[in-house]
Amino acid sequence: MKYKSCHWIESGINFDIDSYKVCCLYSAKGGGNTIVQDNYKGEPVDWNKLFEFKEMMREMHKRGETYPKCEGCIYLVEQDWPDEHNKINMINLDYWTKCNSRCSYCHTMLDKERYNKFKNYNFLPILKDMIRRDILRPNGHVSFGGGEVTLLKEFDTLLHMFMDAGFPLTRVHSSCIKYSKAVERGLKEGLVDLIVSVDSGSKEMHKKIKQVNSYNKVWNNLKRYASHQKDPYAVKSKYIVIPGVNDNKEELVLWLKKSKECGINCVYHEIESKWFYARRDNVPDEIIDLFNYTKEKAEEMGLKYVLYERAEHMMEYKHEKEVSV
Repeated sequence: MKYKSCHWIESGINFDIDSYKVCCLYSAKGGGNTIVQDNYKGEPVDWNKLFEFKEMMREMHKRGETYPKCEGCIYLVEQDWPDEHNKINMINLDYWTKCNSRCSYCHTMLDKERYNKFKNYNFLPILKDMIRRDILRPNGHVSFGGGEVTLLKEFDTLLHMFMDAGFPLTRVHSSCIKYSKAVERGLKEGLVDLIVSVDSGSKEMHKKIKQVNSYNKVWNNLKRYASHQKDPYAVKSKYIVIPGVNDNKEELVLWLKKSKECGINCVYHEIESKWFYARRDNVPDEIIDLFNYTKEKAEEMGLKYVLYERAEHMMEYKHEKEVSV
């Protein structure tokens, strides 16, 4: 049957610090945050509860309605969706907060000491349960978010398991301060996408945003990772625009040039979360112009330019406004 849905509704799950959800996306006007189980600490997942929640969302969408949290999400697509339900092939892992960076825009900066000591649950038993119950389908993708992934004790084990299970893509978000041989293996075999938010082109700006002296180490590790990538676009340098801090053309061009020098062929462009959520319906033209300028410069340098989640919503909302006038 044809109806509006997305891969997360159909077969996804997001494991957060203290909950599990249908997805990890928050940029839609409805706010995302599709919580299925709150106050979650790693106990066995109630799979029936998850699949019943998904079925409730599907039934709403089949009736031509939209689940309120998904309102305005650009990833909803009207098409014929597979009939096979009660399977998972999209997993986002976001259940830890410990990090070796101190990004000024991160929500954990409200109490960094607490978050760095926060005891996360283990995902490995959950993964084994999914395999035992024949819930897992290795034809989708996995994404590691959270704090710094290379500090997660079970990261290497999990990443190797996903690669050995035949998942075609595992997305890894990293500060790139610590080098990972497991990630290197994934890049060599074309099974890993690595995304690193550098957010700057100069050492001074990098220190201002990250609040650690890691500029040289990050770029050196990025260059090393890029030298191993089977897919020429697997290693991605990301720039989160923080209005009033790093929203200038000079810094963005420096970032593009540095990415190119390090053998990176794909760049991701994003907008800072709190700023965007407060202005999603009224984004100033100068920010839109800055993103368009960056895209033009990136393409002039032969770089693949990609909008990340919030920025993609931002530009789509702007386009919709212009069309409706």
